[in-house]
Amino acid sequence: MRGDESAVRKDTMDEGEVLTYGMAVTAARAASEMFGRDVTIIDLKELVSYTDYFVVASAETDRQTRRIAEEVIERMVAEGYRPRTRRIDEASSWISIDFLDIVVHVFTDEARDYYRLESLWRSAPQEKIET
Repeated sequence: MRGDESAVRKDTMDEGEVLTYGMAVTAARAASEMFGRDVTIIDLKELVSYTDYFVVASAETDRQTRRIAEEVIERMVAEGYRPRTRRIDEASSWISIDFLDIVVHVFTDEARDYYRLESLWRSAPQEKIET
């Protein structure tokens, strides 16, 4: 995401939308800075009622996915956002963390290729995050 894209996007949002988009960006940057691969924000506001954004990231191993998920949780808690639920199993290839307005999904590369959330939600606006 380039800085100018973020500024344009914020100009068209109300205060609540800016807050939830900021949550998604915070989670996405945390994942990216912890070496998450292909970090993507999927904007679901117009498509579903249960969340505004998915943040999707992947890593090579189960251990790396857990570390990315832990970093996302730490960063979000530091910003004042507590996860409602989280599913982090020892040998899980898919970790989900629900912050209500955003849901973070961290996959192993193999699981991400299998579930293909970006393809499932291809009609939704998607934004790649790069650090």
